Amino acid sequence: MVDSSSGAPLVADYSEWQARDYYKTYYSEVVLPDEQAVLRYQLEVMRAAPERFGRALEYGCGPTLHRAIATAPYAFRLDMADWLADNLVAVRDWLAADADNGDWTRFTRFILGSEGRRLDATRIRQREAKTRKVVRGLYVSDARWRHPLGRERDAFYDLLVSGFCLDAISSDKRVWRRCMRNVLSMVAPGGTVIVHFLHKCRAYKVGNRMFPGSNLSVDDVARVFEDLGFARDSVDAQVIPCPDNAKYGYAGILTASARRERVVD
Repeated sequence: MVDSSSGAPLVADYSEWQARDYYKTYYSEVVLPDEQAVLRYQLEVMRAAPERFGRALEYGCGPTLHRAIATAPYAFRLDMADWLADNLVAVRDWLAADADNGDWTRFTRFILGSEGRRLDATRIRQREAKTRKVVRGLYVSDARWRHPLGRERDAFYDLLVSGFCLDAISSDKRVWRRCMRNVLSMVAPGGTVIVHFLHKCRAYKVGNRMFPGSNLSVDDVARVFEDLGFARDSVDAQVIPCPDNAKYGYAGILTASARRERVVD
């Protein structure tokens, strides 16, 4: 991460990013309380939809699979995109049933339990197999591009899920707004977006490295949704406290959802 004594915005230097460090820090041992709350929120929004989503995108998936596992039965097709090819390699390896790429079973178990489903080894295998079937495309993408997956994907997806990505590019809130505009342009009219950010976080820790946060509030998120053509009465934004994570640079998760009303250039 680039720091400056002049007070210039912090910009992520992801040449230092280690996918394994990220997994070990946040996902390797237990489903942390903040992740439990975020997954429950995502499931609630998807289950409230009147029908199964046609095309879904997880943007900024990182080297993680839990949001994809949650999404799998609620969409006919799921694409995954990330800035870093190494993250997508980790995802690809799991999709290929590579046992060396982390164990997401505890997350699958938690997701099934949150849905009120029976918890046994067969159900877990079935859900993970369904995820591998539903995921169709892996894409390297940069949220700073005006058309992150090309013009042909504008207004393309019925569901877009993004967690802890768009707020981790720069500490400059203007950069976050542009990235939100670019990525959310891929949501079709009538489509749903579910996003998660670190609440009022200026920098967060992965291993021994620090990466930037956009210092976001509920008002920031609600305002950008409305500016980008999402129905005001559909916007939901709330903060999930996680004081134990203050040691990593944040003490709350800002999770939000909205329905797109119109496309904004």
